[in-house]
Amino acid sequence: MASEVKANKLSPSSGTDLTLGDASDTVIVPTGATLNVVDGVGVAGGGTGLTSFTAGDVLYATGTTTLTKLAKGTAEQILSMNSGATAPEWTTAAATAGGTGQTGFTAGDLLYANSTTTLTKLAKGTGLQGLQTNSGATAPEWVNSPQSLMTAAGDILYASGANTLAKLAKGSDDEVLTLASGVPSWASASGGGGKIGQVVQNVDTTLRSTTSTSFVTTGISVTITPSASDSKILLMMDGVIGYSTGLTGNMQLYKNVAGAGDSSMTIPGSLDGFRAFGESDAATGAGDAIGFCYLDSPATASEIVYTMYWLTTGSTAYIGQQESNTRTCPTMFTAMEVLA
Repeated sequence: MASEVKANKLSPSSGTDLTLGDASDTVIVPTGATLNVVDGVGVAGGGTGLTSFTAGDVLYATGTTTLTKLAKGTAEQILSMNSGATAPEWTTAAATAGGTGQTGFTAGDLLYANSTTTLTKLAKGTGLQGLQTNSGATAPEWVNSPQSLMTAAGDILYASGANTLAKLAKGSDDEVLTLASGVPSWASASGGGGKIGQVVQNVDTTLRSTTSTSFVTTGISVTITPSASDSKILLMMDGVIGYSTGLTGNMQLYKNVAGAGDSSMTIPGSLDGFRAFGESDAATGAGDAIGFCYLDSPATASEIVYTMYWLTTGSTAYIGQQESNTRTCPTMFTAMEVLA
């Protein structure tokens, strides 16, 4: 017959072990009653040795008789062994574990291997770009393609560098394709190289004279403004020069660009400037025709004033008539723009 013993504390009669029943007996804790083991039930007794848990904790052995708990990981992490192979841990799945090693993506990202065991991501390119391997042949990259560069009707593709494409937007009506600093560009049609763009002429009928033994201006000039900096200027002069005695004189061409002041021109192969054609070595009143034709390369689109300077070697020199002849002869100074 069952008996009931009420006590606040049971202690062993000797030692520290308190035995409840024999090996064949069953110790029953009735339903609804609580058996409180203050220090927990050890692993050897079929327990965990732990007194509390948090939702998601994972139990694992840290020794042959001890258990511990691993707190839950974050969303989409996986359970793997740590680098020392001593305990489990939550990690982002690496490529070696069948994962990507990445924690987030943006729409359009591409995955590629940057080593034998790791993956990385390439952000999406812009509209109509193409995928290629970079110049170091180490990774993919997005680059401009013909479709992405040509955004408007009339665009032209050209190489701006090795393996690099660029576009040239269409020009205006009647423009022509040319080179500027080594790359194509649109420019106004010049009408063809060697054609005459404009002609300017000064017909001077004034009788002029000098006794200067150094170069001074004749007062005869012609002004022209080139339409392009690569145009050339063809200069021509025709007239009559005379002397009071049988001496000679010389003429020199000067140039004034954009109002910077007159400066003498260097004419290849000339001696003492332009020497008058035919030297006067006869009696008083003798004279000769003068003339020259020279192609200048001014490299400017600014206004240019060409002026003839002259000197005499000792007598009085005249332009426009012979000294002893009262009839004047016009001096014609002409400038023509030769288009490039």
